Amino acid sequence: MPRVPRLTPLMILLALMLAAAPAAAQQPAMLRGRVVAADGARTDSLRAFVRWRAPGDTATRVDSAAVDSAGRFALPLAEGAADSLQLVVDAADRGARAYHPALARIHRRDAQAEQGIVMVPRTWTIPTGRYAGESVAVSPHRARTPVCPGCSVFWVKDPLPDGVVRFQGWPASRFPLRVAFDREHSIPAGAAPDSAAFWRGVESMEDAFGMDLFRPARYLQTLARGMEEIGADDVVLVVVDPGLPVAGLTMALGRRGIVEYAAVSLQRRDVVRTGYGPELVGHEMMHALGFGHTCAWRSISADLRRCPEMRSPSPTPEDVAHAQVLYRVRDLQSAGGLRWGLDAAVAGERVLIFGIPADDP
Repeated sequence: MPRVPRLTPLMILLALMLAAAPAAAQQPAMLRGRVVAADGARTDSLRAFVRWRAPGDTATRVDSAAVDSAGRFALPLAEGAADSLQLVVDAADRGARAYHPALARIHRRDAQAEQGIVMVPRTWTIPTGRYAGESVAVSPHRARTPVCPGCSVFWVKDPLPDGVVRFQGWPASRFPLRVAFDREHSIPAGAAPDSAAFWRGVESMEDAFGMDLFRPARYLQTLARGMEEIGADDVVLVVVDPGLPVAGLTMALGRRGIVEYAAVSLQRRDVVRTGYGPELVGHEMMHALGFGHTCAWRSISADLRRCPEMRSPSPTPEDVAHAQVLYRVRDLQSAGGLRWGLDAAVAGERVLIFGIPADDP
């Protein structure tokens, strides 16, 4: 009769581990996410959905999971799904949406990383300033609607090489921005707009926002000092240029969606003392903050050639609300390392609310 080998405790443990290994291997990969509301409210009324198709399959399959009180969710990633997945975070009760649905397209290779999402509210209550306490409807779609094909939009985006989208603006730590009159490069040399009139226009704009956005500075203080200093990244320079074909023109420059410098050019030194001087200053300083034109609502940033009837002499509640939402979402993304924000809200509003193509101009 053959001898049966005696099982030692170590052999028993190894046998148990090998028996459990196939079950562990069958556990599905998970798509995990973290959700933050731009208005600071709870997110456990939301639900996450992942939509996918198997190669050659015409039917879309959907899995969903609740977002918990900490803003977390986890969804299984089915084997055999196509490389492109669609992630949606929306209200569990879609008839009571407080936020625009977030719609993101994710490549399967990127799904292993946690998907951080900032939810954009459909209504924004302005906290301070001229319109304090006023609730304003916020529309990412309208903020991204160009005034004409190929023209400017209010929320200016900057796609990065890795596919991440950032919307143009200054880092929160830069405010209030320094504003200096560049007499050296004005025409004629030494020219500058009337200081008192210029700052009256700025103060009207700041009163609407309820915050200090700009502060005066001397031009020499804005210059780089030596080779070790690249240059200031919180400066708006104002020059006089009679060669301009319009009363004012502003350029906001920077990298990776971050404004680092703005130049405001005025056609005449006395233009700020005219009847539309405060409006002109406010219009150009909105551009200096990183915002483009719009014809989607009555605005100080209205495109005067294409929708002059929409012009406003000072920032409107819609201007303030859409500007504050953009900066709030940017700040939350930067502080929390969150991948999705305004871009997902634009796509969500267009596709899931209006039913229009998601392609973003």
